[in-house]
Amino acid sequence: MNDLERTYLTVPLGNEPHRLAQQFAAEQTTPEKGSQIYLNTLAVYAVHSYLKWLQIETDLSQGDSWHPGLRTLFDVADLPLPSIGRLECRPVASGATNLPLPPEVTENRIGYVAVQFNEPLNQAQLLGFWAVEPAAALDVIPLDKLRPLDTLLDLISTVTDTVADENLGLLSSQKRVNLSDWLDNVFETGWQSLEDLFSSGTVGWALARSSKELRETGTDSQSLGLTRGRLIDLGVLLSGHQVALIITLLQTAAEEMDIRAEVRPAGGQLCLPPELQLIVLDHSGICLQTQARNADNRIQLEFSGEVGEQFSIKLVLGNVDLTEDFVI
Repeated sequence: MNDLERTYLTVPLGNEPHRLAQQFAAEQTTPEKGSQIYLNTLAVYAVHSYLKWLQIETDLSQGDSWHPGLRTLFDVADLPLPSIGRLECRPVASGATNLPLPPEVTENRIGYVAVQFNEPLNQAQLLGFWAVEPAAALDVIPLDKLRPLDTLLDLISTVTDTVADENLGLLSSQKRVNLSDWLDNVFETGWQSLEDLFSSGTVGWALARSSKELRETGTDSQSLGLTRGRLIDLGVLLSGHQVALIITLLQTAAEEMDIRAEVRPAGGQLCLPPELQLIVLDHSGICLQTQARNADNRIQLEFSGEVGEQFSIKLVLGNVDLTEDFVI
């Protein structure tokens, strides 16, 4: 997928990781140790969130970084992966060229993920992965030698002795939505035209209540290509709360498409739930991501792909994690 081939990946940091980081840091006797633990906790949670998107199991509570005594005694930021091993998630200072490794994290690790934060600490950037080499002493990692994150995913697949796509949870048992079929006017159950969504009375977007306003907000299928949407229930977390996932296709060549994935409020809501994440994952686990802020009435991602390529779209909100699988 052309626009998904990116070296770095950004993970939003919402209220929960900061609550935990603040709790762990407050247990410390010095500001320096508290600051260290705060960043370590955010780094571990960011990698945990990324792997959770890919449906790769982690166990936060079993890490040394989650143990009150061990995180106080040592500089650790480990994330256990059941049946695989411990992954070290190290914070990286702004402008750094190397990642120093404390002695306590140079053993019993399958590898290291370098994590860098923006200034308000509301986003973490995963810079890359370094796999542990047998019998190789290591106390510092040059950041320009880090490998892409799909190297980590390949390692996980090898250790668990399964097909990579199966490990990532991207090849689910449910039928994939075939976007090429849409061009022949063949649509899976639940995918409706915008007109049908509006006429059903379940979608009531603040900025799109007429055909004219649809065009003004960029959701007109005639101007941008073929558009279909379906309702998704977030009621597991928010009682009765629905959103609409909208896919717009524009065929740019015989074997290529431009795709826009968009989420709008539904069910009479005017705004999206804050911190709702829209994530696009390709078969190797590389992804695009955006997140709703307060009072947002739309979030979207645009990318391109070739016929036969597979990808997944995830909506994540707190403990709710919903996936729709597609093939072009």
